[in-house]
Amino acid sequence: MIPVYPIEGKVAIITGSSQGIGNALARGFAEAGASVVLVARSASHLEALASEIQAQGGRALAVPADVTNGNQVSLMVEQAMEAFGRIDVLINCAGGSGADRFIPLLEMEEEVWDRVVDLNLKSAYLCCRAVGREMTKQQSGSVINFSSGAATAPVSGLTHYCSGKAGINQLTRVLAVEWGPHNVRVNAISPGLTDTPGEREHMPPNIWKQYANMVPLGRVGLPEDIISPALFLASDASAFVTGVIIPVSGGPQ
Repeated sequence: MIPVYPIEGKVAIITGSSQGIGNALARGFAEAGASVVLVARSASHLEALASEIQAQGGRALAVPADVTNGNQVSLMVEQAMEAFGRIDVLINCAGGSGADRFIPLLEMEEEVWDRVVDLNLKSAYLCCRAVGREMTKQQSGSVINFSSGAATAPVSGLTHYCSGKAGINQLTRVLAVEWGPHNVRVNAISPGLTDTPGEREHMPPNIWKQYANMVPLGRVGLPEDIISPALFLASDASAFVTGVIIPVSGGPQ
């Protein structure tokens, strides 16, 4: 059951919405009455999700795009504006390290560093810049970035990912200051270990079990656990909340 927050009629861009947390957010926001712009590189997954949302009476637009490419991000925003006329919420959920994890820095190739930092930090910069131009113009909006516990806790073999997510925290705070006078709020969600296909695929079972045993609430997170905090930050219920990073991790670890 999705809690009722006042986001009906809002337009939300959700990057990384083909799978995992982004997919859950797209479904949750559509169920809560928002028009959703679905963004990821996988056109087939986006089209299937858009069709499913539309069949249930929701409004969805699939926009295949690589959010590390500035030209594609600009086209994404143009398509969203053409379809819906405004953008009320930006959720920068694209990210992760994929198979590029547990690599000591001295063995990390430059292209690996660039790929992971670009996906986690450059993508948010590009999307914030493009969408922020519309939000500051309309004098309203909510940006929700995705951080990680790795932004503050050092994880051996993840210097690229940790650095990218630390950048997200500061990007969030700085933009909250820059855009506050335009009534645009910028916050971040910091999930803990979350049971997604990507995490299951790339994390060895012994490490998965080790992290799972550290969660005070006794279980790993589900993508659906992120929906309510995101709806809160997207809605007017958080009208006086900006520049914060909210952990959704099952407790301090």
